[in-house]
Amino acid sequence: MQFHPTALTKPGRFLISEAVRGEGAHLIDNDGRRFTFDYHPAGELAPRDVVSRAIFRHLQRTCADPATAHVWLDMRPIPAEKIRHRFPNIIKVCQHWGVDVLSQPIPVAPAAHYWMGGIVTDLMNRTNIPGLYAVGETASTGVHGANRLASNSLLECIVFGAQMAHLQIQNVSRPSDLPGLPMREFCADVTEWQLQQEHLKVLRDKIPRLVWQSAGICREQSSLEAAITTIESWQQDYTSLPVSQFLLSLRPTEPARLDIPDVERQLRLWAETRNLLDIAFLILKSAAFRTESRGGHYRLDYPQLEPDWQVHTLVQQNNWWKSPVVL
Repeated sequence: MQFHPTALTKPGRFLISEAVRGEGAHLIDNDGRRFTFDYHPAGELAPRDVVSRAIFRHLQRTCADPATAHVWLDMRPIPAEKIRHRFPNIIKVCQHWGVDVLSQPIPVAPAAHYWMGGIVTDLMNRTNIPGLYAVGETASTGVHGANRLASNSLLECIVFGAQMAHLQIQNVSRPSDLPGLPMREFCADVTEWQLQQEHLKVLRDKIPRLVWQSAGICREQSSLEAAITTIESWQQDYTSLPVSQFLLSLRPTEPARLDIPDVERQLRLWAETRNLLDIAFLILKSAAFRTESRGGHYRLDYPQLEPDWQVHTLVQQNNWWKSPVVL
């Protein structure tokens, strides 16, 4: 997972482009001091993982709750006309939240950005599942590196997207028709169903908070292991829900009917919560597995690069191992 150093600390976490700092904007603290030079000689122009850690550490040192605190991105050193010409969308979004970038700094903090790993593919975007292809930041092609540079994802989509035009489509055999299965039905009274939905909503709120605290910008073994134990407990709670037991017991093509209100939205909530639990588990376990620091992955207990870890972490089912080829 990559972390972007300057997200607007308002709902939606709009990303303030790194080009703003390239044009001359300063990162300052509450005292107006350009604190990033305390952490790297390039200051605001250091690599994005370095700037993210600088902000995170500075907030840890100066704020009671670094999870909700922020620093300031000051665009006033840039000429006003250049700001209007280069960054009209940033002006518009900040104005919506009552921030005039021409006269006042923007409250920012690091935020989770996009993947630097993903589904293993070959050079033709094929996965190990026949008929399934992956392109872009959902794929692990080897071109992201440990800290993907800005716009590399766009270039990757162009290159690997073009590869799809040369794909030789193979016939994927389909299973023979299965005998007709009887309709299965799930019913729950209103009170029971509301309790299940509240449980799912609580999980949806807790999962990102736990992962941010334990596998965010800075990581260490003890907090990772504690979070893994918590996620495993939540997975068991989730699986024990009556709706989970019903849906997970269905066989492919088996017809089913759920007698619940607003069924499409509720099924989406159920499925997304399951996905979040899976993703949280993968991130936490992979972060604990890699005992070094590299790019966006920073371990407080293993702060240095290790040559033996110049490989991908591969995961299949519940097995973790290093890729055999040095990358």
